Amino acid sequence: MPDATPPPVRVGEYPVTGVLAEDDHSTVYAATSPSGERVAVTLFKTRLRDPDEFLTKIENLQSGPAYHSASIVDAGTSGGMPYVVSEFVEGPSLARHVAEHGPLTGAALHRLAIATLTALVPVHQAGDAHGALRPAAVLLGPDGPRVTGAGLARAVDESAKDEEWVQAYATQRVRSPAYEAPEQFRGEPAGQAADLFSWAAMIAFAATGRSPFEGGSPSATMNQVLHGEPDLSGLPEPPRNVVADCLAKEPGARPTAGQALMRLVGHSPLTIERDELPVLPPPEPEPEPAQRPGRAGLLIGAAAVAIVVLAGGGGHVLARTTTPVTTRVASTAAATPGLSTVSASAEPTPPAEPTSRIKVPGLDMTLLEDPSDVTTLTAYRKGEDTYVRDGAFGAFTKLPVKNAEPVLAPDGRTLAVYTPAAIAFTGERPFTVSLEPYGATERPTWSRDGKRLLLTALADGRPTGFVLIDLATQKAALVDTDDESTGGEFQYAWLPDGTGVAIGYQVERDGKARHGIRFRGLDGTVLRSMHWVGESYGRRMFSPSGDRFVTICPSGGTFCLWDSTTGVRLSSIGIFYTDGALTGWFDDAHLIVSDPREKTNKIVTVDQRGRFPRVLAEIAAKDNTADLLLYYTRS
Repeated sequence: MPDATPPPVRVGEYPVTGVLAEDDHSTVYAATSPSGERVAVTLFKTRLRDPDEFLTKIENLQSGPAYHSASIVDAGTSGGMPYVVSEFVEGPSLARHVAEHGPLTGAALHRLAIATLTALVPVHQAGDAHGALRPAAVLLGPDGPRVTGAGLARAVDESAKDEEWVQAYATQRVRSPAYEAPEQFRGEPAGQAADLFSWAAMIAFAATGRSPFEGGSPSATMNQVLHGEPDLSGLPEPPRNVVADCLAKEPGARPTAGQALMRLVGHSPLTIERDELPVLPPPEPEPEPAQRPGRAGLLIGAAAVAIVVLAGGGGHVLARTTTPVTTRVASTAAATPGLSTVSASAEPTPPAEPTSRIKVPGLDMTLLEDPSDVTTLTAYRKGEDTYVRDGAFGAFTKLPVKNAEPVLAPDGRTLAVYTPAAIAFTGERPFTVSLEPYGATERPTWSRDGKRLLLTALADGRPTGFVLIDLATQKAALVDTDDESTGGEFQYAWLPDGTGVAIGYQVERDGKARHGIRFRGLDGTVLRSMHWVGESYGRRMFSPSGDRFVTICPSGGTFCLWDSTTGVRLSSIGIFYTDGALTGWFDDAHLIVSDPREKTNKIVTVDQRGRFPRVLAEIAAKDNTADLLLYYTRS
């Protein structure tokens, strides 16, 4: 029975103002923080074998992102008993809401399913599990559902000194078995897959007001969980199919939290806006190169030429720089888009497993590669030092030029070595272009056919136009635009067919900053805009095939993939940890992102369902800093 003892005056340094909830193993108090904010304090009715172990576990939980979760703000012991302080969420529990107002339906049910899975994903990616997900652990706050208690009971259970408490906690779970996974009753380890079972049972309850395994008594319900089929009558689609898969008896048959979330998002009605301006033609297939010579020796020898020119060591400019060409911009307005609904994307084929580990010079980084890799790291820059690779899988050589940015042409025949003052082209016809006539520039990027190079021209950090350098004529031209005064941001990217460029922009609408993409012809004229797609990723926004591009989603926090022709959203990729910087594309089905969550940071691929099928590089945290730039090239 719950303890009838009056609440304490305070728990730790938190004055108690009331009791929010109580069961056999813990009491949740309403309290006030030293700064005057309302908080929830969970006091566990046990003593700890090792308080430091408990606090370490709580710190690990606290360090993760709190998407749709009640954030942990503090922890400690009071009277020898452990407590955890969380942000206060104003609102009833899911259990109370269903009891008082009935089941959830429609959008409210779907929001609950997505929000609670979103809360689980970062917990699981950190290697933890919630361990006690049920309707009482979800609060329906004013800003949406919030999951509470993720990992807390497990942290206490593993650190508890009081065996009676551990037994009481286990007994309570048996007395309320509706949200326990079968493996928990079989005495098997219950991990993240058990959370998915509990989540599914909870969503079924939210939609129907009853457990999908209701048996009339704890023992009968336990038997149904172990051997019976769930009763999902009254549960709509979505999320019915996802819930059914998560209620599989065997843990290995259930989807992961990320997979389940992406399936729900894929079935969501997405408000996708279509532009009525003429759409861009589909990209032409890239021509097959005629018996391309091996790149071994070519890059390093060509880089030597660039070094001589850029360092002023006796080389000479092989082409004239040109006077900037300024063109008039004829802007066109976008028409009001319509709506579209997109379903989940097809299952992507994962990249091959790595077969070699290659240490690189200049920093503590190891590449994990396979000869079949379609994209490899061909250069990197650490601080002022730049390293260029001899071929797709060869050794790296340090360039003697400081602050250089190397970009390899798609056909592998030409390396451009960029500095703010000049850009040197290597290969069969080496030449150099002075960039002084064009002012500040940045971020060189090749056209898909390797015939032209694009640079972004800047003034006070804003894009003002772009510089085009033609390999055949060895000449450059500046195309002026009005992007500086119309919200332009980040760098220009080639359109997939090479007939124009794309640039991100930001405008104020309804008192909020809105981000979109503007497409321009090579004369600077606006072709069309997609004002609904979110924040541009700059020069590497388009996929290798060019049929899609990536942005920071309009709602923020995740990556969105969009159809290059129609502007329809294809998928949303959740990266549920901080500093998950996007590096580019590995192939059409995988992005390259950083994963700094462990002591050894990683560069990984992520597919359109939010999974990480391949590690591309391991980097010591001390070297994975803001001054490390990686240049991946598709071979």
